[in-house]
Amino acid sequence: MTYKHKLLINFTSLFAVFTLLLLGYQYNRERQYKREVVESRLRGYTDLVAGAAQAAQSDDHHVYLPRLRSLLPPDLRLTIISPTGTVLYESGDHTTRGMANHRTRPEVAAALLQGEGSDVRFSDTESRTLFYFAKAYKPFVVRVAMPYDASLKALMRADYWFLWFMLMVFAVVLVALIFISDKFGKSVTGLRNFIRAADRGLVDYDHLEFPHSELGDIGRAITRQYRQLEDRNREIDRQRERLSRHFHYLEGGIGLFNAEGDMQYANPRFMQYVNAILDRPTPDLNRLWQAQAFAPAQEFRTLHSGSRPLTEAAPVFRYTLRAGSMTCAVQLLMYADGGGEMTLYDVTASEKTKLLKQQMSNNITHELRTPVSSIRGYLETILECPQLTLERMRLFAQKALAQTLRLTDLIRDVALISKMEEAPQLIPTETLRPAEVMAGIADDLHDALQAASMQLVCDIPANLTMQGNVSLVYALFRNLTENSIRYAGPHTEVRVNCYNATPDCLYFSFSDTGRGVPEEHLPRLFERFYRVSEGRTRNEGGTGLGLSIVRNAVRFHHGDISVRNRKEGGLEFLFTLRR
Repeated sequence: MTYKHKLLINFTSLFAVFTLLLLGYQYNRERQYKREVVESRLRGYTDLVAGAAQAAQSDDHHVYLPRLRSLLPPDLRLTIISPTGTVLYESGDHTTRGMANHRTRPEVAAALLQGEGSDVRFSDTESRTLFYFAKAYKPFVVRVAMPYDASLKALMRADYWFLWFMLMVFAVVLVALIFISDKFGKSVTGLRNFIRAADRGLVDYDHLEFPHSELGDIGRAITRQYRQLEDRNREIDRQRERLSRHFHYLEGGIGLFNAEGDMQYANPRFMQYVNAILDRPTPDLNRLWQAQAFAPAQEFRTLHSGSRPLTEAAPVFRYTLRAGSMTCAVQLLMYADGGGEMTLYDVTASEKTKLLKQQMSNNITHELRTPVSSIRGYLETILECPQLTLERMRLFAQKALAQTLRLTDLIRDVALISKMEEAPQLIPTETLRPAEVMAGIADDLHDALQAASMQLVCDIPANLTMQGNVSLVYALFRNLTENSIRYAGPHTEVRVNCYNATPDCLYFSFSDTGRGVPEEHLPRLFERFYRVSEGRTRNEGGTGLGLSIVRNAVRFHHGDISVRNRKEGGLEFLFTLRR
């Protein structure tokens, strides 16, 4: 039922009840008036009888009252009653002897109490219904009665002109109510439809209509204010989306926390940096406040907790910390409401890049010179020493081939790194499963793992997917595995773990239980051609570019990587891959 119909029904019902009450009141008033008219006529008769009785100065009413009967209507019954209720005179043919006491008759009791009274009832004496009227005089009560027949009933019946008048007024008011409820109903229905549409976010402002009334003006004002609010909210959402994207692709890590210190937002780099700094990787960023590395930040946050005026300058605190191979710059900014933001930047990246560029040409020249010199020496020996035996010549040729293969691997790795750095947009991507990639690596390196008595444990969910380049992801995990096989030592365990997965990023830990690396070498492990000890790469195989390829593969997938020694022993790589 629409509001218009409800309003019309309520108003109509209310006015109908009012009309019925008014009609009932007026009907009773009309009947009372007609009754008073009849009583007025009968009162004239009682006054006439009482005047005659008082003029006769006689207590014998049978002497003068019969003569008075000729002046009264023939059907009028006259009775004289004493104050004690005894019938002194009866105008009919009935004898007064033996008549019951009339003091309790309603009209007589009212006359004795109030001066006059009336009643309509059936008379046993007359055997018909009479209209009685009694009035008290001194020292008696005069009562007259007339038949309550059709003519008297018609005389006492209320007129119905007022009923017809009220019905016409009701009809006019009903039409007015329809008009008023229509205007109110349109306004309220418009507001209700607007609210329902607003709840669903489907408000059609161009087709909203309100009548020209005060309620319609209110409806238009509400919709106008709501539209402005929606526009402001959309602008806020756009700015929030821009800010979210800015945070997401920020070069540094940023985390936002409330007044209680609970992290409300953190971009992937912040998650990566915090887990690189903490002793153990965890998805619960609130644990950073208990870490010793973040103790200065926690002390500063506690010192500046609580709300402040917006006009007051925001407290800022900066310091640096070391975590494995990473040097991190920490900045804490406190908001006016007691919350704040923490930003983390890897300040070693620029220095590493600069140093890498300085050493790049020398390293490549040095690394190319060794296999080229070896190949040249072997070939010159074969050509200049014809007396060499076939077996000796074959040995030199095999060594030259090995150096050629090493040179080929070196050129391939350099080309791969250059492509990732200079033309990453040309590298195709597809949906892949890291667990399947690791399964392929486990098969490919099965013999090498067995030879080193090493165990490879993969803790990556089988249904985990990401968008990336299969070859680069394969090279990433394979180089890390081969690095552990070469340097971790025999009888060790290699474990690959995806310790956290969000809609945006996958967080991995790659660790072994081997010898580890001295702390002073950790910051430079990802440098191209860097060696922990001289000749280590050549003696144990590899091109010296494996971990550099790992770092570039992680960066291609918009992630970060860091390395540290495990407290339990061995080396641990922590890195992220964008999904």
